[in-house]
Parts: sequence; structure tokens; C-alpha cells
Amino acid sequence: MARHPIGTGLCFAVPFTLFLLSLSREEEPADPLFAVMFGLLMGLVFALTAASERLRQRRLKRLGIWDGS
Repeated sequence: MARHPIGTGLCFAVPFTLFLLSLSREEEPADPLFAVMFGLLMGLVFALTAASERLRQRRLKRLGIWDGS
């Protein structure tokens, strides 16, 4: 997961957005916009988490503390 932070973010954002869209009411026009924005926000959070994990693994490898297991 840490090798592809953008892919990780998309893998979380798309299903989450689709789930929120399935729960949205038809009479509320703001619900789909909320679902898309919240899905993008969740994707961004997971992508940034994966990117920070990748940086942490690189640092530990450089210091010789982490063996890659």
C-alpha cells in the first residue's frame, strides 16, 4: 500500500463515495456533492497516510533499523 499512495487513496475514495451516493436522498441536491467531497477527503487522508508510511520506511531502511519484513 505504501508504494502507491495515490492508488491507495483512490481505492478508499471510490467505494466510500459510491456508498454515500447510495445513501443519498433524491430530493436533496446537495447530497451527491457532499458524497463526492467527503469521498475525496477520505481518499486524501488515506493517500497522505500511505505517503507518510512510505517516507517512514525509507528513513528506517536508510538508518539500517528496518529489514523490509
